[in-house]
Amino acid sequence: MENGRAGKVKKKKKEAEDMEQELLQEIASYWGTRAEGYSEVNEKELAGSQREAWLHVLEEQFPEKKKEEMKILDIGTGPGFFPMILSEAGYTVTAVDYTEEMLEKAKENLGKYTKYGLERVTLQRMDAQNLEFADETFDVVISRNLTWNLEKPEQAYQEWMRVLKPGGVLLNFDANWYGYLYDEEKKEAYEADRKKVEEQQLDDHYLCTDIDRMENIARQVPLSAMERPAWDTKVLESLGVCSIQTDSEIWKRVWSEEERLNYASTPMFLVRAEKSAEQSFQLGDVTVRRSEKYQAASEDGLWYQAAKPGDMVTEGGPVVAYGRIVREPEYDDRKEQIVHYWEKRSESFLEQRRSELANPIAKRWMKEIEKQIPAGRRLKILDVGCGAGFFSILLAKEGHEVFGIDLTPEMIENAIQLAEEENADCCFQVMDAENPMFADETFDVVISRNLTWTLPNAEHAYGEWMRVLKTGGVLLNFDANYGKEDVADTKGLPEAHAHFKVGNEMLEECERIKSQLPISRKNRPAYDVAVLCENTAGEIRIDTSLGKRIYLEKDEFYNPAPMFSICAVKQ
Repeated sequence: MENGRAGKVKKKKKEAEDMEQELLQEIASYWGTRAEGYSEVNEKELAGSQREAWLHVLEEQFPEKKKEEMKILDIGTGPGFFPMILSEAGYTVTAVDYTEEMLEKAKENLGKYTKYGLERVTLQRMDAQNLEFADETFDVVISRNLTWNLEKPEQAYQEWMRVLKPGGVLLNFDANWYGYLYDEEKKEAYEADRKKVEEQQLDDHYLCTDIDRMENIARQVPLSAMERPAWDTKVLESLGVCSIQTDSEIWKRVWSEEERLNYASTPMFLVRAEKSAEQSFQLGDVTVRRSEKYQAASEDGLWYQAAKPGDMVTEGGPVVAYGRIVREPEYDDRKEQIVHYWEKRSESFLEQRRSELANPIAKRWMKEIEKQIPAGRRLKILDVGCGAGFFSILLAKEGHEVFGIDLTPEMIENAIQLAEEENADCCFQVMDAENPMFADETFDVVISRNLTWTLPNAEHAYGEWMRVLKTGGVLLNFDANYGKEDVADTKGLPEAHAHFKVGNEMLEECERIKSQLPISRKNRPAYDVAVLCENTAGEIRIDTSLGKRIYLEKDEFYNPAPMFSICAVKQ
């Protein structure tokens, strides 16, 4: 039985890896066709004032170090614009790209437009998300118009910071490219750009691309749907970066008039991140080295564990220099336990949600949702802990723009599959419900079902969900006081119930995990109301009779626990 399950998991992971590789190859193939046209754009930049403008912008961000001592890495170099201007200015550059045609063009351009050719530049074919360099190799890592195009941008950031030396600087120039695929206002602005360019009789930079092919790629990569640079900042903070700065007006300094008109709706931003130069610091009589976790007793008798390099403790107690301090004497593996548990349940969960979509219960759920959310317009909705995508699919079919997140990768894979089966246009991404990587006030609605009871830090989650809600937006949470329920007790359940398919061992595992969670000991929904009152919630509506309207039959979907709904409006 276990071998069979392990085999299924292995197969699914292999399929996911194959899909990622196919996408990577498709991206490389597309940019291979763009190498010539992209090079022509670079040639225009070299011939005009943009060359000096770009060099000035780069140099003012560099660390204070002699040119000849500085090692620079250009990731996603394309036809080699940055290496050309930097090598001419006296810098040594390593430039990488995954597309062979781009590298060939970069080699040609370095010989054509610079005095030094490849004397100061090393070109290598490499995946930006899996760099083949040793830790702490470079003083500067730079990139332009690359991150949005990656399958694993979070992993890329981790790699880029890894290869930076202490005190090194990351410079990432990018924009919210193809955000118009997920936002009506952005789409209108994008179309207005196209009209203005036509009126001005300028070259439309989008028309010289295979738009359909590029939009298809953009729908498959995660950052098209994200609000940036807020997303970038959050990721870099999670990596323990000591200094992060963003400049959303950097485009004004380096773009030509033609670029400004073409991309007015997608202005380029700069994300600058500096890696801590501190190798170690003193904590009492203990020296703590960079990248090392530590524990120390404070005056109040509590133990603090530094979760990120650079955390510091002073006389006044714990002070976060960067990163965060967790009050846990040992490593907190609860989320790993939770993910592992739902990973094992993902297949049966998919089957249950597939059946649920075809059942009258789906209409009952939509009726309950529609009572609470704004009517008459297309809403931007975040489905938190989306599982196999039940709510996301229902809402997308009603015409809403829906983003589903879940911490379990297998659940997200299943959600994507089920949405395809149902012909529902949703965007799904692996993400922690307690730390959603979206900008403030992004969504009209945040919705969740049977999630809060599984969270180690529900208070923090509520704060984050209210943060990403627009003012006047609605948080809609469906849950039950599962902490007082014994999920392993199957007495009274119909024979067809899903719990019998799960098995006693899995249900007992759920009980063990649940016992470790603080929310299991709370009186709910009173606890939820108190937390929301502290997190910008205005009007709060509670309905404790929800389950009676949803679960009319004792069938496979029946939930004996008294479910409630919480509707909170952000003030």
